[in-house]
Amino acid sequence: MKRNLSALKKALQFGISGAVGGFVGNLITEPFMQRLPGSESFFDSVLSTGRWFGLVGGGIATAIMFGYYYYIKGKPQIKQALKNGGLFGLIAGAISGAIAEGIYSGIGDGNNELLRVICWGIAGSLLGLGLGQRIPNLGALRGTGGGGVGGVLGGCLFILFAYNLSGTAGRLAGCAAIGFWIGIMLVVAETLFNKAWLVISYDTGANRTLTLGSEPITFGSDENLSIICIPNVSPVAMRFQLEAGQIVCENLDSGAVSYLRSGDQKKIGNCTITVGNSDLPAATSAQVPPSIISQKAAPASFTSSQFSLKLGSRVIPLTSGTQLFTSDIPSLTAAASNGLVAIVTSRSRNELSLGLTNLCDRTWWVTDIQGDIKMVEPESTLTLALGTQIEFGEIDGEIV
Repeated sequence: MKRNLSALKKALQFGISGAVGGFVGNLITEPFMQRLPGSESFFDSVLSTGRWFGLVGGGIATAIMFGYYYYIKGKPQIKQALKNGGLFGLIAGAISGAIAEGIYSGIGDGNNELLRVICWGIAGSLLGLGLGQRIPNLGALRGTGGGGVGGVLGGCLFILFAYNLSGTAGRLAGCAAIGFWIGIMLVVAETLFNKAWLVISYDTGANRTLTLGSEPITFGSDENLSIICIPNVSPVAMRFQLEAGQIVCENLDSGAVSYLRSGDQKKIGNCTITVGNSDLPAATSAQVPPSIISQKAAPASFTSSQFSLKLGSRVIPLTSGTQLFTSDIPSLTAAASNGLVAIVTSRSRNELSLGLTNLCDRTWWVTDIQGDIKMVEPESTLTLALGTQIEFGEIDGEIV
């Protein structure tokens, strides 16, 4: 629910930004539109349309990039928006406008509105393709698809406005509609087809959603080095990335690497980061690395006999093969008829790493010594570490 509300807010922000950009871009070109001759050659028509939609495309791309930066930074970033949106939007808009006009004038008879809508879709696709390279992890495919659908929807409204409003008012409203739907559909495509994402919840109650992919999402106090700026932390404190089908979090302060799954959380500064995924393969004890891997060597004294599970006043030693039943943790219900709710397994041949496998029918909530929260779902394994707190329903346990 939190992700959906955040994505809706993001879509509206992109849509409104795109609408403003389309409106302003057409407003700039409008005085020149009046000077165009009523009858033009094919070449003049392609050239003038390319020039017109170049400014409109530049306005839409700049405004959407402005909306993106405002969404993730929480404050205007006009210079960055112009740098990453203005020039490419101008070029993409000019090329797409010229191509669309060439198709429309070369194939159509000047009255084929279906072909006109298709041409708007082509123009939106090229703008979306460029934006997909500038918005982290949006990608060329989703950018092109979202921009194309947005161009078609906006083009339908453009034609509607053109028939019902005067020339200037119709073009202004139509370009605003195209920018609006391109902005909306970029976020829709991103949300529907992303495999993993981050929901960033600030202590103030604000939420933001970012797509995870091959391009790292960085958190830190340096605006030039980090995508998400967090005050009072290291310049680059934490980095999230999707690698080989796994969500990887690197704590740059400690050098620890975490392999996360849906529902896992990380706390940094004034925000909590919750991981989500759609169709990533379910993790099992055989295929998932330990939830936290440190680059520092393990102490020589570390052995499997160090671990015990503290349940209130009871302390249960944990060694490889230890079985826990409903009689040990009454708040849990076994998934099988044998009453077994958890078992300790060795995750390395020398038994220096032990895991606790969840064999009950409910998820455990786990908080490690660093304060990070994660879920351990049924049939999943938690790597044992001192200080880890486990919520077994109504009963709390701690690894000691």
